[in-house]
Amino acid sequence: MISNPPSSRKEAILIMDSRNLPSAAVRCQNFHGTWSKLYKAGDMYLDLSLKAEGRGAMLVGQVLVEAQKPVALNVTLHSPSRSNTSPVNEYGNFRVSIQEKGDHVLEVDLGEETFLVRGLEVL
Repeated sequence: MISNPPSSRKEAILIMDSRNLPSAAVRCQNFHGTWSKLYKAGDMYLDLSLKAEGRGAMLVGQVLVEAQKPVALNVTLHSPSRSNTSPVNEYGNFRVSIQEKGDHVLEVDLGEETFLVRGLEVL
């Protein structure tokens, strides 16, 4: 379940999707369709990659902010049946394990505002 009240949530804007690039490579495993995406969220960018790992997948990301340390406190990945939260380290990096296929929503908590990244497909 998405935590903050609707008025404090904003949508992140997709800037780049590796699946739309001519040289995008796809590995086939239990979870296939690996991808990288870049989003704009306020004054920061979110660099996200889906990677197959064992029987599941891993969402690996980095919060990128110009000339300062990342301000994200944590991220929460909302799967079809559960949510999984991960802290963002001092370099802006985070990793969230994914155990089920489907559409996911990433919630990036910045304290005073929250950004949502919708349409994160895990096939």
